[in-house]
Amino acid sequence: MDKSLCPIQKIESSQDSTIKLQCRSCTYGSASLFDSICRKNILQNLSNNPSTTILILNDSLVKLYKGQNLKLLKKLTTIIEEINIQYQINSNKKNNQTTKHAEQLEILKKTSETDPFEAYLTLQDLQKDSSQLKSLFENIQKKINYDYSFKKTNDSNIFYTTFIRPYVRPGFLDSFIQTEPPHDAIFEQTYKIDNEKSLSARVNLYTHQSTIEKLYFLYPPEFNLPQKELLLLEKVREKLSFHRPKDTGFLQPKNSKEYFKRFARTTITSLLETQDLSLQAAQIDELSEIFSRNTSGYGIIEYLLEDENIQDIYINAPVNNNPLHLVVNGEEYTSNIYLSEDDVEALASRFRSLSGRPFSEASPVLDMDLPAFHTRIAAISNPLTPKGIAFALRRHRKHPWTLAHFVKNKMITSHAAGLLSLLVDGQTSLLIAGSRGAGKTSLLTALINEIPKRFRILTIEDTTEIPISILQKQGFKMQSLVTKSMLSSNQSSEMSPTNALRTALRLGESVLILGEVRGMEAKVLFEAMRVGAAGNLIMGTIHGSTTQDVYERIVYDLGISPSSFKAVEAVIITAPIRKEGGFEKHRRVIQISETRKKGFIDTTNPTHLFSDLMIYNTENDYLEQTDTLAIGQSELLGHIAKKWGVSIEKILENIKTRAWIKEQIVQVSDTYPKVLEAPCIQDANTAFWSFLEISKQKHNHVDYTFIKEQWKIWFDDYLKKRYHE
Repeated sequence: MDKSLCPIQKIESSQDSTIKLQCRSCTYGSASLFDSICRKNILQNLSNNPSTTILILNDSLVKLYKGQNLKLLKKLTTIIEEINIQYQINSNKKNNQTTKHAEQLEILKKTSETDPFEAYLTLQDLQKDSSQLKSLFENIQKKINYDYSFKKTNDSNIFYTTFIRPYVRPGFLDSFIQTEPPHDAIFEQTYKIDNEKSLSARVNLYTHQSTIEKLYFLYPPEFNLPQKELLLLEKVREKLSFHRPKDTGFLQPKNSKEYFKRFARTTITSLLETQDLSLQAAQIDELSEIFSRNTSGYGIIEYLLEDENIQDIYINAPVNNNPLHLVVNGEEYTSNIYLSEDDVEALASRFRSLSGRPFSEASPVLDMDLPAFHTRIAAISNPLTPKGIAFALRRHRKHPWTLAHFVKNKMITSHAAGLLSLLVDGQTSLLIAGSRGAGKTSLLTALINEIPKRFRILTIEDTTEIPISILQKQGFKMQSLVTKSMLSSNQSSEMSPTNALRTALRLGESVLILGEVRGMEAKVLFEAMRVGAAGNLIMGTIHGSTTQDVYERIVYDLGISPSSFKAVEAVIITAPIRKEGGFEKHRRVIQISETRKKGFIDTTNPTHLFSDLMIYNTENDYLEQTDTLAIGQSELLGHIAKKWGVSIEKILENIKTRAWIKEQIVQVSDTYPKVLEAPCIQDANTAFWSFLEISKQKHNHVDYTFIKEQWKIWFDDYLKKRYHE
């Protein structure tokens, strides 16, 4: 091999045999398969090192080939070798071969040295008229296992671009991405992830025809930086390794990111004096932010945490072989992102430090919150997962969900929104049930917006999923209690859910919200509910797919007596629906049921304990009211009517008016998207209650026609003042 080309470094491990081409010292090629000189060098090295399992092109933008991509490169070396062998054989038998055949082999040999795929295509055409070349072609086909990739295009550039797709990363990072989707990926849509720091990442979504997988391709800005800026950030990283801070203030999580950003800005500014590079102040700030994000932040993961379309991020072990798996708008996606073992260790260390909880072989499970990104994290490590550390990150919406959102996305109907709003206002005891990812906590948060702000609210959670701080800023009087996680060690000083609930009941009359009912605290809760000591309104979530599941879980699994269970007045069931068995999942409320107090005479058949108020129609994808609700035969609504001193007909009118209000809001949401958000919903509810009181004073009774007229006038004026420029 030409000594002037890139030198290589061989790295052997128990699992891999790696060759690293030091492209930075090469002045001939461009560290890319598109460059003929570089391509020739890559294939020569692979031919000389046939046991290679990983190939790395070490440049400012590092490229890594492994797996199927490396197999294709090795098959290209096979093409070169087979053509060379045939050329040598032909050279030894010159007198027996035609000049034309020799010329053809000469062309094939010369072409294969720099572009073996083009040589393959040429041979494919030539072999049709030559038995000798046909034999060569068939031999090559056999050696490359008749790889179908070689038949999918007649363009070398397309082959090297879309069929051999390296993993790439800037030299100062450890995380890799694939920049090109598979050749048969169908583009669906693109959007940007914007943040407060002006760093914009692009996302492309695809459907992979061959596997019917959904693909999520992230393109962070640091992967598109010019070479000189990439090398500049590498020098900043080198400087950091020798940096000795003057104080320990940077160790505080709230200070570290700004500290490293200032360090990067200062270092970049000083390096510019010695580098052939000119940058504006805004460019320096952007590079400093990128460096800080990838040093003291969460690296490439941070872009995913800022993507409002993502609900779940799964980091599976071993990370080298598993791309990040995502749930995007309720659908599962395979990403183009591969973390390194160093990335995972850094994340584990950061999460351990932030949570203050142990995470090691002795305590291989970690459960914590990341409030800055509204994210809940579960992590597992050895010995629970022998192949490395794994994470599950559950993102929550930055702004609280509302019932109007769910009407808009068809999780519920406007009539269901009206009913749920009334049940909250009527201070009932509600349980929201469903499987993981069904939207239980999201619906619970939406129902909080239906609580009048004059009430005090106590919340109890082991990990904070309800956006307490945001709701407090919006005027809700909320007190949050955070309890010991089920995954915490016995030595943890955190308070148990049972003791936290007892404490909450001593804190005075309040609305009580439990993040999840699942342990011994259930006995305390149900006893308090039964004797009326729990306060005004009680809401919580629980795992269960049907009302019968909820009853059996509470009575049989948690040991609550049937007589205490009847303190639950309504159960709401949520579920992810795969319409007609398709891949797409849509969250739906599939059942709203009340507990029949008389039904507890026979507790052997839980189906008799519930009466459906609304039930999901699978054919119409619609939550329909039952006759029990339509004709006012509901025990629960009758109970609320009795408490309010009104007829059941008035209660039904109240539900319809609340539903009408939600419809009015949703109808204008395309023009004014912010009307779906919590502040507008809270203002709309307050206006409804105000006009209800005015109606009582003016007419000596509640006139819902009057309320709707007044509310519509208010809403039109509200839109003009809030959203018109």
